[in-house]
Amino acid sequence: MDHARDHRPHPVEEQRAERSRIERVYSAYSSDPYYGKIWSDDTARFILERKWEEIGRVLGAEGVDTSMTRLLDLGAGSGGDCDRFRHLGLRPERIVALDLLREYPPIARRSHPWLAAVQADGALLPLRDDSFDVVYQSTMLSSVLDRDRRTRILREVGRVLARGGLFVSYDTRYPNPWNRNTCPVSSAEIGAAFPGCQVRVHSTTPIPQLIRLVRFLPRAVWRAIERIPPLRSHLLVVVRKV
Repeated sequence: MDHARDHRPHPVEEQRAERSRIERVYSAYSSDPYYGKIWSDDTARFILERKWEEIGRVLGAEGVDTSMTRLLDLGAGSGGDCDRFRHLGLRPERIVALDLLREYPPIARRSHPWLAAVQADGALLPLRDDSFDVVYQSTMLSSVLDRDRRTRILREVGRVLARGGLFVSYDTRYPNPWNRNTCPVSSAEIGAAFPGCQVRVHSTTPIPQLIRLVRFLPRAVWRAIERIPPLRSHLLVVVRKV
């Protein structure tokens, strides 16, 4: 008898352990002043500006009618990205923010009183099939280390996404040696979860650590770095459900 196999965690126990890890790690992030500091300086503003310029360009290229779009933001945190979508033309009443951590929805609603913010698990969404025109996630999937859980989340995205709708994923491209609680999300991984669907991949965002090293140089230097594909740290993957 293989006693080692007998003592392996049950898949349900593994899922619970992964969920507990995510809750513990990202609750700590939200209260760590270091992360607040590095994402509030001029380099961070540049990175976010470029990210949203690219997302706006992609939505336009995909023919998204922002005035009619129903959007779900997975891993929405305090709702900042939802507000960005509002400024891109989405109607507030058509935006739903969802996060695993219980502390975030109340913060999101206080910051954005118009926002429908709920606490739920992305691997088991309490939402109807085909109920959103766009499902969006930004660096949420890379925070999930368990591959089975990531697959379940992607399947749930496909379930709640309307036919012809878009899944928009902005996430890390490379491993982060300074953060072992993240794992890159490849376009192949996303594509495998949506067989037969159209998948478009854009590399974007200059490597943040590199931009911080040259932060005293003009923005023209930052933009020059961004024009070199291997020095882009994130992938913007767009899947159209068929």
